[in-house]
Amino acid sequence: MLRKTYFHLILLAVLMASCGRAAPATIQAPAVQTSTPVAIQPTAQPIPTATGKPETDEEATLASLQKVGDYPLYTMHYVGDYGARLAANENIASRSLAAAPGWACSLFAALGDPASRLYGRNFDWQYSPALLLFTDPPDGYASVSMVDIAYLVQPGQVSRLDELPLAERRALLDAPAWPFDGMNEHGLAVGMAAVPPGSLPPDPAKETVGSLGVIREMLDHAKDVDEAVAILQEHNIDFEGGPPLHYLIADHAGRAMLVEFYQGKLYVFPNESPWHEATNFLLAGAGASPQGNCWRYDRLNQQLSEAGGALAAQQAMQLLSQVAQDGTQWSVIYGISTGSVTVVMGREYDEAYTLTGIWEP
Repeated sequence: MLRKTYFHLILLAVLMASCGRAAPATIQAPAVQTSTPVAIQPTAQPIPTATGKPETDEEATLASLQKVGDYPLYTMHYVGDYGARLAANENIASRSLAAAPGWACSLFAALGDPASRLYGRNFDWQYSPALLLFTDPPDGYASVSMVDIAYLVQPGQVSRLDELPLAERRALLDAPAWPFDGMNEHGLAVGMAAVPPGSLPPDPAKETVGSLGVIREMLDHAKDVDEAVAILQEHNIDFEGGPPLHYLIADHAGRAMLVEFYQGKLYVFPNESPWHEATNFLLAGAGASPQGNCWRYDRLNQQLSEAGGALAAQQAMQLLSQVAQDGTQWSVIYGISTGSVTVVMGREYDEAYTLTGIWEP
C-alpha cells in the first residue's frame, strides 16, 4: 500500500509540474514540413521469409514489419485473430505502465471542416520507440494505432527489429494489447492522458478491462462516440499500478467526448464547439472554467477557437509542435475524414511520415 501511494504522489507531482507552470514567454515552434508520403496499404502482402511465403498468420504478421524511421518508427500489419493474446495480456499493460513516474500529453479534435476533420495527439513520456500497427480482426473493425514497443522488446533490439529472424520478433504479437492512441475504419479516434485519481469503485456486475485494453475495445467495436462511451460505461477500467487516465474520443460525424472518472463517478463532456481538447487535469474538477489549469490546454483552446475548429493537417501538426515538451515522443495526426495518418517522432518536425490510402472513409 505504501509503494502504491508513493507512486501516485510522484505522478501528481509530475502532472502539476507539466501543467501548473506558466507557458513559455515565446515558443519557437519548428516549421512543419511533411516528407514524401510513405504509402502503406493495410492489405499489403507481408514480406516473404527466407524460406518463402509465411505459412501461418503469426509468421505473416511478423514478416510484415517494416522500419520507416530511425527513432525508430515501424509499421506492422496484424494478420488474423488476436483475441486469445488479448485475453492472455489483459491488465498486464496497465500494470506495466508504472515503470516511470507519469505522463503529460496533449490531445485535440479539430472538427470544423467536414472534409478535413482531424484528431491530434502528443504522447509525452520517456523514450518510446513506436510501432504503427494495422489490425483487421475477424470480429471487429480495421484500425491503426500507435504502440510504445519499449514494453515489448529488449533495448538492444529496438533499433534493428526488422533485421531479426521472425522467432525473435514474437513479442510484437502482443502489440494489439498496447494501443496508446488510434483510429478505426469508421473514423473513430481515441487517445488518453494521465490525470489525478478519480476513485471510481469497481462494479462487480461489470467486466474489468485494462486502461489500454479498453482503447482496443473501442477501436475494434465502436463506430461512433456513443458506442465508444457505452463501452467505457459497461466496463470497470483497471488503473492498478499505472496512472489514472481520461479519454478523448472523436468521430467522423464531428462529435467528440471527454470521458473522466472523478470522485467515484464517470463523467462525459461532449464538445460544445467544433473542437475539443484535453491535457492532464480533470475537467470534472476544474470548476467554472478550465482556463488556467494547464498552459498547453489554454494554447490548444486558443488556437482551435481562432480557427473555428478547422485545421489542415499541416496546421494541426504545427499546433502540436507548439505544445510539445522535452519528453514528447511522438506527434500524430489522424485524418478522421480522409483515413490518413501523419506521424512525427521525437519532435523531428521536419521528418513527418504521412501514410495515405489506409482505407476509404
